[in-house]
Amino acid sequence: MAESADNPNFAATIKNAAGIILGVTENRTWIEAFFEGDLMHTKTVDLPAGKMFDIYIEEIPHKTTVYEHPRTMIFFDGPCDLEITLDGNKAIVMGLQSGEESQTV
Repeated sequence: MAESADNPNFAATIKNAAGIILGVTENRTWIEAFFEGDLMHTKTVDLPAGKMFDIYIEEIPHKTTVYEHPRTMIFFDGPCDLEITLDGNKAIVMGLQSGEESQTV
């Protein structure tokens, strides 16, 4: 994944996410990451207001997707480190399963 300092379109990084919620209301789009545990806690990434985004999820193995208007919930196969970048009207969510970098030779 690209380093945030090298990418002017960087929006956020999130460590060990169990899944994400993609939401849209009126003219606002947001991405919310959630984490495994007894109590569900989240981290919200608010995308710039007044602009609608196409959200692309790339390189993240997932086990299920639940759609309930106005949001979509995606559960990952395991914890993932996420990087969210913006490219025009695209929000791109890239993921790497936690610990994957240290396992490569």
